[in-house]
Amino acid sequence: MARIWLGYTEDCRNLHRINRIPLIIGVFLPHQYKHALEFAVNTALEHIHNQSCILNNYYLKLHFKDTECKTSFGMQALFELMNANPRPFALFGDACTNVNEVVAMASKYWHILHLSYAEIHAKFATADAQEMYPTFFRMVPGYQNSNLARCHLIFQFNWTRVGTLKQSDDPRFALPHESLTTRLEQGFGIRVIYTAGITHDEIQNIGYELNELKKRDARILVGDFEESLAVRILCEAYQNGIYGENYVWILPGYHKSDWWRNVSAVSCTVEELAQVIEGHFAVEFSPYSQRLARLTVANKTVSAIRTELDVRQGSSPESVFKGYVYDGLWTLALAIEHVTQLYQQRDGITWIPNVSDTEDWTKLSAELLQAVSSTSFIGVTGPVQFKNNERLGLVEILQWRNGSYMIAGIYDGTETLLTLNPALKDWIPPLDATVVVHERQYISFILFILLSLLATIGVAIAVLFLFINIRYQNHRYIKMSSPNINNLIIAGSICTYISVILLGFDTRFVSPDTFVTLCYVKTWVLSLGFTLAFGSMFSKTWRVHSIFKNIRMNKKAIKDYKLFILIGIIVLVDLISLALWARISPFTFHVSQLAMFYSNNKLIAPEIECCRSDNSIIFEAIILGIKGLLMLLGCFLAWETRQVNIPALNDSKYIGMSVYSVVVTCLLGLPLVYILKDRVNEARILGSLFIIFCTTLILCLVFVPKIVELFRNPKGNELRYRRGLVKSVLGQWESQRTTQNNDETNIFRREKLQHLEEENILLHRYLIQKTSLLWELQEQLKQLGELEDDIITPSDES
Repeated sequence: MARIWLGYTEDCRNLHRINRIPLIIGVFLPHQYKHALEFAVNTALEHIHNQSCILNNYYLKLHFKDTECKTSFGMQALFELMNANPRPFALFGDACTNVNEVVAMASKYWHILHLSYAEIHAKFATADAQEMYPTFFRMVPGYQNSNLARCHLIFQFNWTRVGTLKQSDDPRFALPHESLTTRLEQGFGIRVIYTAGITHDEIQNIGYELNELKKRDARILVGDFEESLAVRILCEAYQNGIYGENYVWILPGYHKSDWWRNVSAVSCTVEELAQVIEGHFAVEFSPYSQRLARLTVANKTVSAIRTELDVRQGSSPESVFKGYVYDGLWTLALAIEHVTQLYQQRDGITWIPNVSDTEDWTKLSAELLQAVSSTSFIGVTGPVQFKNNERLGLVEILQWRNGSYMIAGIYDGTETLLTLNPALKDWIPPLDATVVVHERQYISFILFILLSLLATIGVAIAVLFLFINIRYQNHRYIKMSSPNINNLIIAGSICTYISVILLGFDTRFVSPDTFVTLCYVKTWVLSLGFTLAFGSMFSKTWRVHSIFKNIRMNKKAIKDYKLFILIGIIVLVDLISLALWARISPFTFHVSQLAMFYSNNKLIAPEIECCRSDNSIIFEAIILGIKGLLMLLGCFLAWETRQVNIPALNDSKYIGMSVYSVVVTCLLGLPLVYILKDRVNEARILGSLFIIFCTTLILCLVFVPKIVELFRNPKGNELRYRRGLVKSVLGQWESQRTTQNNDETNIFRREKLQHLEEENILLHRYLIQKTSLLWELQEQLKQLGELEDDIITPSDES
C-alpha cells in the first residue's frame, strides 16, 4: 500500500469534485482538547479532500461528540452515533483512556472501526487486548515501541545487566515494565538483576529499594513511574549517591523538560536534582518525524505540514498529539479508499454504502479493519504501520545535557532500527557493573633501564678497582692493606650490583618458572655479596681491634690467611642458611592482590608477583639476625678502633667509615623497602638506590685513597707514619735498603717492618696504660698525704 499511496502526483492537487457521497466518521473530542486538536482535524480533512486523488466520489463528514473525558458521556455519544442515520463508518477518538476503554469494548458488537489519536495506555496492548478490543486501533506508538527502543539502547551500549524500578500501583507503568523485563532477558539476553516495586502507599520504602539496587551493583537503572514519583525517587538517589558518571538512568519521557523542578514535596533542591538527571535518557514517542524534508502521503514535506499546523494552531494550547490527529484521519481515508477500490474492482460500479444491511455492514467492517491493519504510508509523524492493532512508529531517545534535552537517537518501529545521533559519540557510557580489572604491577621499564645502567656503571667501577688492586698489589701502600681481602670486597660489591639488575626482571621478560629460579639467584647473589663485602671489612676491623686492644708483649701478627678463615666461616653460615631455606621451604610463584581502588569507572585490583615461601619469615629472621649481629659487632669494633690511623693495618679510618655506612643504610633502607613493598616502583627504586649508593660508597672509601696514593707515590718507595713512631727503625732500614736490591730481601724487610710496627703499637699502648696507672697511683698518694695532714693538725693544736 505504501507504493500506492505515495504514487499521487501534482496533477491530483486542487481537484474540484461534485456530487460526492458522504462517509460519516464519528469524532470523540472532549472540549478540554478541542482548541488544541480541532485545527489539526480540519487541516487533515482539507488536505484529504483537496490535495490528493483519493475518495474521488466520496468525502469525509465528521460528527463531533464532546465526551468531557467521562465514561457516561462517552457511552452516550456512542449510542447517539450508532443510532444516527446514516450511521458512521468509523470512530475517531477519544483522548481519554476511560472513554476509549468502554467505547472500544462496546464497538466490537457493532463491528465498527475505532481509531484513537491519543491513546497510550498499556491495557490496550495486553495479551487479551485482541479479544477485548478487536476493532480498536491507536495512532500513538504504544509501550511496545518504547520498550523495544530501550532494549535496543541498552544493547547498543553493550550493557548486559540492569536494575529496574516500576510503579506497581499503576498499570500504565506496571504492565509495560513487566513486558520490558521479559523482553530484555528473553529477547536481548540482558539480565535484570533486581526490580524495585514502588507504590504511593509504601513510598517510604524508596530508600530501601534503592539501597538494594546499589548493593547489587546496578549501574544502569530503568524506571517506569509517573512524574511526581520520579522526583521522590531521584531525590533518594541523590541521597544514596546513585548518580554521576558511573550511573545511567533511563526514564519515561514526560514530553516536557521541567518536570523535575517540582521539589516542594522532597528534601532535595533543584540544583541537587539537576546533578542526578544529568546524562539521563528519556524515551517517548516522537511528536513529528525528524526527517523534515521527507515527502508525505499528502505530497507535502514533513516540514511544510508542521509549519502549517503551527500557523493554524496560533495561540491554542500545545499538544503532542496534533501530528497523530493529522495522520489518523489520513489512515481512515486511505483505508476507506482501499475498500472502495475493492468494491469497484469486484462489482465494476461505484460503491454505495448501505449501513442498514447487517450482512453488508459486517463484510464492510471486516474489510475496513483489514485495510487499516495493512496500512503503510509516510505521515507527518513518520512511517505509519500497524501490527496487532498497535502503531509501529517513531520513538525519540532524549538525553539531558547541560540543562536541556537533546535527541540522542530515533527508534523506528517499522524497521526495528535504532539510529543514534553522531553527537552522542563524545559521551562515554559507563560500565553496567563494577568491573574488576586485575592490573599487574611492574617496575617502570624506563626505571628498570636507569637502575640497570647505574648498576652496570657500578660493576665497571668495581672491575676498574679490581684491575688496579691486582695490577699494583706489590705497591707498598696497597700490599700493606691486604689486597687479597680487598679483592673479596670488590667481588661482594659486584654481586650486589648484579642483584640490582636481577631485581628488575619479572614475567614480562621470563616465564613464571624462570622467575622462581631468578628468585633463588637474586637472593643468593645479594646475600653472598653482602657477606663477602661486609665480612671482609669486618675481618680487617677485627684484626685492628685485636692488635690495638691486646697489649701482650708476645702478641703475634695476624696474617691474611686467618682473615680468610674468618670470612669463610661467615660465608659458610650464610650458605648453610640459604641451602636450608631452599630445601625446607622452597620458593613458589605467587601473585598478591593489593588494595583495590576506582579509576575511570573501573575497580582496579593491583597485583604484584613475587616468590612465596611458607616459612620465609623464619629464614629471613635467621639470615637478617646473623647479618644484624655481624653489623652490630662491626660497629662495635669500628668504634673501638676509631682513634687508630695506621694505613698498613686497616686502610686508615675508611674501613670504619664503610662499616658505619653499611649499618646506617641497612637501618634506613630495610624498613622503608618493607613499608613500600606494595608500591613496586617506589620500593624498587629505594632499595636499588640504597644498594648502589652503599656499595659505591664502600668501594670509594676503600680504593679511592689507594688510587690517590698511587698518583702521589707511583713507585711506593716512601712510607709516612704519624707522630714519629718507629723513626729509628725506619732510618736504619732506609740506609740498608740502598745497598740491597734483591726482591726477596725487600719482601722480607717489609714483613719484618710490619711486625716491628705492630710491636711498636703494642709497646706504645702498653706505655700509655702504665702511664695512666702511674698517674692514678700518684693521685692516690697525694690524697693519702692530705688525709695525714688533716689527722696530725688537730693533735698539734691540743
